[in-house]
Amino acid sequence: VCATLSKPADEIASCSQRDVELQVKRIYCVSRALPVLPLQIEDASRSDADLAADPSLIRVNQDVRLNHRVIDLRTPANQAIFRMQSGVCQLFRQFLLGQGFTEIHSPKLIGTASEGGADVFKVDYFGGSAYLAQSPQLYKQMALMADLERVFEVAPVFRAELSLTHRHMTEFTGLDLEMT
Repeated sequence: VCATLSKPADEIASCSQRDVELQVKRIYCVSRALPVLPLQIEDASRSDADLAADPSLIRVNQDVRLNHRVIDLRTPANQAIFRMQSGVCQLFRQFLLGQGFTEIHSPKLIGTASEGGADVFKVDYFGGSAYLAQSPQLYKQMALMADLERVFEVAPVFRAELSLTHRHMTEFTGLDLEMT
């Protein structure tokens, strides 16, 4: 966009910048969107019951959803998942803070495996090795020994454990607490 900044005669009520506006001289399109998206939000939003009731409806398969995740995240079901996760974490935090807990933030990239007997994700780290933390347990215990009597953490947890199902949990958000 090539434009001149100007001050409008009246404040602009519909914008966050109310006392300035752009007088556009030239505008360029850097990248056009495809005329037809790889999936339609309406199609991706249908329930299994709707699809079973009317076989002529378009079903969006998981591979298409994952290949175009940013579009799929616009469906009401996916947005509800994020809102639910946010709400659960917010309630967890509010309750524990109200009980005198201190929130901590432990490292997630560590120099050695933190828990014996469990498989960890090993990553190349500037020519050396590092590991994804399995849990904040060690750090919670260290905080307790440093006279923080009640601690908690809401954070990702990584487990490299093999499973015989497709539903194993290699990464999840942990709601962890520890107290003396």
